[in-house]
Amino acid sequence: MDLKFSPVCNMMALSQVTGEIRVYSYTNTKMEELSVYKHHTESVRSIDFSPCGNILYASSKDMGFSVMSNGRVEGKLENCHSDAINKIAHLEGDHVIATGDDSGVVKIWDLRQAAHGQEKSCAMSFNEHEGSVSDFCFEPQGKKLLSVANDGMLGVWDLRKSKLYAMSDSLEVD
Repeated sequence: MDLKFSPVCNMMALSQVTGEIRVYSYTNTKMEELSVYKHHTESVRSIDFSPCGNILYASSKDMGFSVMSNGRVEGKLENCHSDAINKIAHLEGDHVIATGDDSGVVKIWDLRQAAHGQEKSCAMSFNEHEGSVSDFCFEPQGKKLLSVANDGMLGVWDLRKSKLYAMSDSLEVD
């Protein structure tokens, strides 16, 4: 379903329709499987590494997402969305991520709150898209998140003000 290379070393992760996540190290001549995670019950649609490469985030059709580090699952939030989560993206530090689901909902999460057992780790939620969120791009200086969805629209979210900054006209194609 997804494949990401570590930003700092010869390591890659892939997610599968079976719900498994596999992590490999590689060289020019050999590839070795380092870890297999089987904690999601349905397909893992999206994965992303933190910039320092020590944390791997995964989102799933089972409406949850997880955080892995040092060869183990550090945490899993279940039923985070009402629909399958299609995209996950690291935003800032080791604790702020974005998720987007099949119904177009974009959520921003502060994992520091989740680590302390607080259920309200969802810092922001946006409902302006009308189709499955397929990708994100984050602009850290202006704290803007760009989202694309199969409703044919691009959304720009101002994370400082917790609101929609701009929405494109529909391109009328996915």
